[in-house]
Amino acid sequence: MHTEFHHVALDRIRYSLVWESAATLQAALPLGPTDEALIITSAGCNALNALLSEARHVTALDLNPVQNALLQFKTYLIGHFPHAVFRALLGLDGPAAVAAAWAEAAPQLSADLQAYWDRQLTEHPAGLLTAGKLESYLHGFLPTLPEATQQHLRQLIQFPTVAEQRVYFEQYLHNTAFRGQFETYFDEANLSKGRDPRLFRYAEESGGAAFYRRLRHQAATELLADNFFFRFFFFGPENLPEAILPPCYQARHFARLRARLPHLSIQTGEAVAYLLSPAGRTITRASLSNIFEYVSPTEFAQAMHALQARGNLRLVYWNLLQAQGDAGLDGLEPTPVAALPGTCFYLPDARLLNFPAPAVAASSPSTASSLVLL
Repeated sequence: MHTEFHHVALDRIRYSLVWESAATLQAALPLGPTDEALIITSAGCNALNALLSEARHVTALDLNPVQNALLQFKTYLIGHFPHAVFRALLGLDGPAAVAAAWAEAAPQLSADLQAYWDRQLTEHPAGLLTAGKLESYLHGFLPTLPEATQQHLRQLIQFPTVAEQRVYFEQYLHNTAFRGQFETYFDEANLSKGRDPRLFRYAEESGGAAFYRRLRHQAATELLADNFFFRFFFFGPENLPEAILPPCYQARHFARLRARLPHLSIQTGEAVAYLLSPAGRTITRASLSNIFEYVSPTEFAQAMHALQARGNLRLVYWNLLQAQGDAGLDGLEPTPVAALPGTCFYLPDARLLNFPAPAVAASSPSTASSLVLL
């Protein structure tokens, strides 16, 4: 499948967090002991979340080898260090804890790996979760706001009820300069500082306006104090309650995650091509992030029909600014996945497709006999 990512320099960490929620992934793709799952690597979060399931095997795949290197580093940390070191290097305990954990971990790495990750953590002293190009841009937003507006945003995670939160958002944020500041900072022209502008080629609406509309909706419908993505988006990785972290980063899952590492493999390549290849034919479940955001509707339809012909596959994908599949696909109807609490406000729209295994033609008695004899 041809994607705009083929025209983007894949030489850095573009995403240091997976923005598709683990809850949506689990609801859309329940994984059993006979399943083999393909997960777009990105920052590795959902590949690790899938590993916590009963799946026979999880393959993490990405066009960008640097994203795969990030996941490989995380798996090394999980396999060789206690959870406290892993958590600290993610940035969940602040820059001082990052520095202390790195001083403990670095001597145990090869010289090449030590030099590479030392550069990354020197450039991003707040931890691995802040090292992406996108995340660096997102976290630059809060300091651009007046101190009073920053305090209003922080107040949003203090309310015990959604009703109080909604009223506060409308009074102190929606009906102020905040809306324009948000929409301007996150429109295509500016957000291209965090995402390559070629990745907006097929966008159907303005990012800033769409993201603000989704933010306002979430403020009116979900308790933001309990939303990991909202808190990380605005305030970074510190001061996050353990219970709202992605499952793969919670201490209670660490031992299982370590034990399950042999069931994970990491590949570099394009997802649809991999699923259609001999190596990918055993995959029964696929989480494809928002990779179809970067292809034309024609390319998307061709990919879906090729996967339909392949069969034996249940897949979920997310739409960001392009409604891929919503107009129908000549006999294929992607099913919207119900938005669950805890999703990211700007990436709530998941779609599900289920392709049954191709029917096997019945053999004639004579053919069956010859097969037995063979």
